[in-house]
Amino acid sequence: MDLKGKNALVTGSGIRLGRAIALALGKAGCNLALHYNSSVESVAKVKSDLEKMGTKAHVFQQDLEDINHVQDLMGRVCSEFGHIDILINNAGIYPSGNGKSATPEKISRVFNVNLFSAWLLISAFAQQLPRDMQGKVINISDSKVFRYGTDHFSYRVTKQAINAITAMFALELAPNITVNAIAPGTMLPLQGFEHIDLQVVADRQIPLRQIGSPEIIAQNVLHILSQDFMTGHVIRVDGGEFI
Repeated sequence: MDLKGKNALVTGSGIRLGRAIALALGKAGCNLALHYNSSVESVAKVKSDLEKMGTKAHVFQQDLEDINHVQDLMGRVCSEFGHIDILINNAGIYPSGNGKSATPEKISRVFNVNLFSAWLLISAFAQQLPRDMQGKVINISDSKVFRYGTDHFSYRVTKQAINAITAMFALELAPNITVNAIAPGTMLPLQGFEHIDLQVVADRQIPLRQIGSPEIIAQNVLHILSQDFMTGHVIRVDGGEFI
């Protein structure tokens, strides 16, 4: 896909991976629909940076936990852009806790934000795309779910499910829409753990002895978008950490 002039929606675009992906798409010539929930100042800075590049960028607030109105986001975006060519499902939350400590209330919030919103947005994306056009969906997963653990129970379940719906939608939406996912490894300190030296972590458990970055994920997004003979795959970008 030639990205120049294409319209892209990035969820969770104000911070971390979403910010890097949005800026990379803007540099590649895309117009950006920037979704956020609460990161008002951060997403405004991303919008400003994109506009300095000469990129069309608009901001859209939506609480993805409210799944009854998630598809309204696509409607508002299409009202502004006409249609969307690229959907990046990046938004997510990462609560701690194992299976025994989970409650239906806690799990439902994580499922709504991490999984159900992605499913609903993919469905809305497919419905709004003109039949004679090509579309691209990229879901952000997590390499850690390729190795079972008891931490972050609800998060792990939703990311496993993201991998599954990536393959299922790839089959359902072919040939006009490709659906792939990227599973990042260690990229940034988790909130509340900024004091941890990630290079020490890399030396201990990552074969390539280095950590990743949001910009590396953004480069992989651009690579996948350039591929027209690739669908249904989850690409691990983790330095070999979860081989």
